[in-house]
Amino acid sequence: MGISTVTVRAFSGGAGCGKTYQLMQTLREYIEANPLREGQKVLALTFMHGSRRRLEERLAQVPGLKNRTNCSTIDSFAWHLIRRWSSLVVRLGFGDIEVHDYERVCDAAGALLQIKEVCCWVAATYPVLLVDEAQDLTSNRLLLVSGLAARLEVLVAADEFQCLDETLRPNPACSWLEDVCGAEDLQRPMRTSIAELLDAARAIRDGEAPKHGKLFQVRPAHNQGWAGSYLSNALAWYGYGKSVAVIAPTVSGFATQTLDWVANNTTKQGNGPYSIRLEESETQAADKLLRSVTLQAQNNVAEVMELLAEFGDIRVRNQITEWMSIQRRTRGNLTFTKAELERVIKQSFARKRLLQRANEGGWKAMSVHGAKNREFDIVIVLWPAAVRGSDDQKRRLLYNAVTRAKERCLILVQAQVSLAQAPFA
Repeated sequence: MGISTVTVRAFSGGAGCGKTYQLMQTLREYIEANPLREGQKVLALTFMHGSRRRLEERLAQVPGLKNRTNCSTIDSFAWHLIRRWSSLVVRLGFGDIEVHDYERVCDAAGALLQIKEVCCWVAATYPVLLVDEAQDLTSNRLLLVSGLAARLEVLVAADEFQCLDETLRPNPACSWLEDVCGAEDLQRPMRTSIAELLDAARAIRDGEAPKHGKLFQVRPAHNQGWAGSYLSNALAWYGYGKSVAVIAPTVSGFATQTLDWVANNTTKQGNGPYSIRLEESETQAADKLLRSVTLQAQNNVAEVMELLAEFGDIRVRNQITEWMSIQRRTRGNLTFTKAELERVIKQSFARKRLLQRANEGGWKAMSVHGAKNREFDIVIVLWPAAVRGSDDQKRRLLYNAVTRAKERCLILVQAQVSLAQAPFA
């Protein structure tokens, strides 16, 4: 394929320094200078559904872009390419690809975008591409972006230190950006002006000990009772009318035990019990449902409906019911295999996640991965005794949690010994 000049502009910098804001400003300037033609849209890609939702909301604020954007995860866009160029995909040696075979889908889409005709087809509709959180892209997903960069105007935001995948070191996207354009380093914090929070984030990023203060605090809490008391009191004293995120490296063990304590107990100060909604990924939610039901090798509609009767998510339940109805009407199927139903259940949860809108109000609990690219008034971090990964990985985890806070951050550390180790020392 003949490669035209690669036009890429990139922005880097710490969390809360306005990378996504700068993407929007640059896009606005580009659109003003190069108005979209009839039928053209802006293509916006990111890795996670949560980031996609927030990017979609930011795009909606750009004048003139109403109904003129396609905001998608890069995996979803890759699948769109596969379906559009299915015969060519087979000729390239990628036959029998399923929608949930994400790595093969991205491999095939990357191969497609090395072909001039495919790139030109995308460019005809999407003259400009935005990529947010690019540091999370694996090499095969980056191949989609680099392929499109030969034909599209590309705007990228990335911060290597916010990548939590230890296999992405050195980081493919950041290395590529350094080669093709070099990123503009943004250093002025925009998320918060609280000095204690900014100093703590800088210290963690630099491998130093964050300093305990009034608005940034690190406290030992060796069991769920201690941690639960701290958490409940913080919610009562500071949390009303605020967005609060309870964040943990993984939402299990110490974190879930603490949340259970908060939901069922009152502190000595009379605070609580409080219910904090636990966010789950679509995969976790689907797996939880599949563990709670017993599917047979063959299942009829009545049996499936009985199994799902106690499941509270009406949208997912209706999607599964609708799929069975369509199969009955169009194919005459009256029974469904366990594998078919498992696939449809997973697809239904993925579709629900795709359609969700970001809502940062209220009190929520989530993993560090689920908190990425978000912001909350108050952040409470539950740090368990055992956290996997190197010292560098632990600093990245804590940094991604702490930098979600705009006003106040409290870290509850289960093991006293952790305070003398990274990321606290």
